[in-house]
Amino acid sequence: MFPLLEPISTMMKTACEAQFAAMAELTEAALDGMVKATNLNLDAMKASMTASANASQQMMSATTPQEWLLLRSAQMRPAAEQACHYGHHMADIVSCTQAEMLRGAATHAAKTVDKMHALSTGAK
Repeated sequence: MFPLLEPISTMMKTACEAQFAAMAELTEAALDGMVKATNLNLDAMKASMTASANASQQMMSATTPQEWLLLRSAQMRPAAEQACHYGHHMADIVSCTQAEMLRGAATHAAKTVDKMHALSTGAK
């Protein structure tokens, strides 16, 4: 009765399946990135707690204000370096996650275009 109904239905089903596959891959990439970021944050928190405890013990051992200031200034550089390292590591995680998501989206877009083209030329 409707000769185009079946090919259109097949194309729509293929498109939906491709969309679900793409969303699953993008979600997996996003979750992997979140896991890496969470692990980095936990590691940074543990290191910060340890460094803070050590710094507090050193500060308590200072007997003069000059010694206290000297200890405090000596602790600033390692803290700044750790913050810089954290920022670089987080930027690496974000850029890798972004690249993985873009690669997955591009792959699925190309596959979808190929499938739709094959179905449309096969329908004629």
